[in-house]
Order: sequence, then structure tokens, then C-alpha cells
Amino acid sequence: MPSHSAVTSLFPGDEDSMQACSAQRCQSPASHGPPGNTLPHPDTSWREPFPAPSDEKEVRHNEWYVGQYSRQAVEEALMKENKDGTFLVRDHSTKSKAEPYVLVVFYGNKVYNVKIRFLEKSQQFALGTGLRGDEKFDSVEDIIEYYQYFPITLIDGKDKTGAHREQCYLTQPLTLAGHFPPG
Repeated sequence: MPSHSAVTSLFPGDEDSMQACSAQRCQSPASHGPPGNTLPHPDTSWREPFPAPSDEKEVRHNEWYVGQYSRQAVEEALMKENKDGTFLVRDHSTKSKAEPYVLVVFYGNKVYNVKIRFLEKSQQFALGTGLRGDEKFDSVEDIIEYYQYFPITLIDGKDKTGAHREQCYLTQPLTLAGHFPPG
């Protein structure tokens, strides 16, 4: 199985400056992971545009999804947890059809905010801005599952050379319980 890493660059305080790319192309992310987890679908050739109610429900039922919390609140909670690989998904501050969510990861005493984009043409999701690559996933769940098995490469956006890179697996979700007051 080929190795894969995504490179994510961010500038703290600027969600619009994040990038993700594939260092190496590999099989479709949906083909990786434990066998037998896919269910047959009667018709997969057509999907409703995002955000369709089913897409919203799909994300909302996950323990790692926190919804409309501010970047600052989420970063503070992750810093308090202080465990590498802890992650969550929140709504993008300017939630739109094209940029609905942000993957937030704690690693090396830093918090990385990575855009999750929705690609309307292919009806798929991708991380970052797509400037350096465009790894596509069928759902936000597929992104999370993939990076639990394959490391994502994180680059601090303040490092203009891109030389300082960290590799991290998504290891545990930061859940709402105990960290965020009920909505």
C-alpha cells in the first residue's frame, strides 16, 4: 500500500491562508481502511448539492463535530486537553457551500486549523485551499477516518520556508462533554 501524506500550511488567525496537498498520489482514500465497511448504495451516480439535509445530519451525529464554536474557544479547549492528535470539526466562521467546516488538530503544543472545502463539481470534500494538491473524499467522515490511519503533515504557516513539518495521526476527538457548554 503506498504511503500518503497531506501537507497543511496555516497562518494563525487567518483561516483563508491554509493549504493542503498530497506529497504523493495514491488510491482513492475511500479504498483505504478496514475492509467491509462500505454498504451498497442503490444509485450513487447522483447526489444532492451540499449542504443537503442528509449531509448536515451525516456530520452532526459524530462526536468530533462541535458546530458553531469560535476558533478561539476551540483552540483554548484543545490547548487545555494538551494531547497530540486530538481533533475536532467545527463550522467555518463564514460557513458557505464551498467552505463549510474546519478540521482543528492539536499537535506539538500548537493548534492547526485546516479548511474543509466542498467541491460542487465532483460532490466531494477536500482539505485546505487546493493550491498544492487536491485529494478528494466522499464525506467529512472519510477525511477523519483516513487521517486516523495515514498521517497528515502539518506545517506552521509562520514558517515561510515550509521546512518545519510535523506528522500527526488523528488519534482522539475532543468531544463536547466537559469542554463546551450545551448549545
